[in-house]
Amino acid sequence: MGPKKENHRYLEQGHHLPLPESRYGFFGRERGAVREAKETRSDERAQQQVLSMLSSLQQNFSSLLQVVTNRLSYDKTKEAAFDRLYKEMEELKQDQELSQLRPLYIDLILLIDRMNTIYNDKLDSGSQNPELVNILQTLSHEVLEILYRRGVELIVTTSPVFDPKVQKVVEVIPTQNPAEDNTVVHMVRHGFKYKDVVLRPEEVVIKKYQG
Repeated sequence: MGPKKENHRYLEQGHHLPLPESRYGFFGRERGAVREAKETRSDERAQQQVLSMLSSLQQNFSSLLQVVTNRLSYDKTKEAAFDRLYKEMEELKQDQELSQLRPLYIDLILLIDRMNTIYNDKLDSGSQNPELVNILQTLSHEVLEILYRRGVELIVTTSPVFDPKVQKVVEVIPTQNPAEDNTVVHMVRHGFKYKDVVLRPEEVVIKKYQG
């Protein structure tokens, strides 16, 4: 049997020619190293992609946060500007209304003064007429109601000490007691105000310390 036939018979029996161990091991290790290098590069690229995506998301979030912050700041500034404008317009409206109606308010206040004067004169003379008193009181209350509906009110003070902001001194009574200095003795005429504006101060008599 020739060598060629011997080889075929040997392979048919299930035998395989062994490769040199050193050579097989080298190729195996080389293929494993190449595969590991490829996997490492693939992992690095994946990590870089994830980091790049996270960085991009962070930048977008920072930009969005800045836009929202700027928008909120703009809205607050705009709201404050509108509030200030509305307030100024309301004050201007009130000033115009007061300048137009002030003469009428003063005339109605003087009408109340005249009715009070008539009442006091009748009371001092002793010729007080119940019917006349009732008419004067009714008219006075009605005029006060008209003024009140338009924002005009009586000035009411609770402190016995003279207040130059809403009161006017028409008479001074000397006193030797320093504790009575600038105290209000009595009111001569009512004071009136339109909201926070004094139309006429309250006229009072005060005591003044004479040391």
